[in-house]
Amino acid sequence: MRADLSVPIHRAFNDLPLIDYLALLWPDRSRRTIAQVLERGDVRSGERALSGDERVGDLDALVLRRPIEDTPSMLIEAGSENDDASGEIDILHEDARLVVLGKPAGVPVVPDRDRAIASCLELVIRRELAARRDKPPERFVRPRIVHRIDRLTSGLVIVALTPEVERRLGDDFEHRRIEKEYLAIVEGVVEPARVTIDCPIGPGRKGRMRAEPATGGKPGKTARDAVTVFEVVERFERATLVRALPLTGRTHQIRVHAWAIGHPLAVDPLYRVGPMARAPTSVRGIERLTLHAHRYTLPPHWDEPRHFTCPLPDDFTRALQHLRGGMKGDASGDAGGEFR
Repeated sequence: MRADLSVPIHRAFNDLPLIDYLALLWPDRSRRTIAQVLERGDVRSGERALSGDERVGDLDALVLRRPIEDTPSMLIEAGSENDDASGEIDILHEDARLVVLGKPAGVPVVPDRDRAIASCLELVIRRELAARRDKPPERFVRPRIVHRIDRLTSGLVIVALTPEVERRLGDDFEHRRIEKEYLAIVEGVVEPARVTIDCPIGPGRKGRMRAEPATGGKPGKTARDAVTVFEVVERFERATLVRALPLTGRTHQIRVHAWAIGHPLAVDPLYRVGPMARAPTSVRGIERLTLHAHRYTLPPHWDEPRHFTCPLPDDFTRALQHLRGGMKGDASGDAGGEFR
């Protein structure tokens, strides 16, 4: 019979609930996995099985009845063919509060079901585990994802490093206090210099969301309010570079609102529908969503730095160069070196 395994109790975390403490010790295991370990009675103090809400400071000893390695990890096996993508993620900023990443298109923010490629969260967890060789336990952190962008969208991802920062960021995202700016190449020439789309979004079919205009001043039963401001940056012959400012945070919001005004993203397998889906795209040099999370600004109550920018990736820049090479008509000139 396998002997119980002693788990150290670091008294700096006496006030934590046990499930939060175990999640801190093992950041590569999901909270759901750790909850299942607790539910099986595999975490004990003496002969007593422990629950997740017990306070760490109230425990004299902590043991596991089986190794944590027997439970699934969120990490793809190091050195596997699916582990290469984490090297493509740029670390744009890091401090004691948060890590700001520049995510390439195609990389998921969190591990997905097929585990085909390493995620942003995996990269930050690996860095934390490696750093633990040289830092005391009281400085251990568990990285936390507080917002997501589509897998095929490039750009900024913010990762919280403490529960307090996770709560603060989550509250600021929820209450629309974080200014988000995306850059998008859309089909066709957008004529208004600035347009605001105030249209609820609800679930559609086959993975799509759909615009559901409010009736009687209220959105449909399954829809949630959604507001996006589009500003023209540069016009081309058959496409437009726009700055998209989502004032809410709904799934696929920019993609749905761009489609709703008749200017879907130039490359978008879900929302470039009907005759437009069968027509050749107006851009060359890019084969994924023509959408980039460019700049986030945290509210004034955050310490500096609170302004974060992710430069355009190479494929987005190439697409713009192709469009400029074949451009006819007006352009604002605003998209020059600022976005490169």
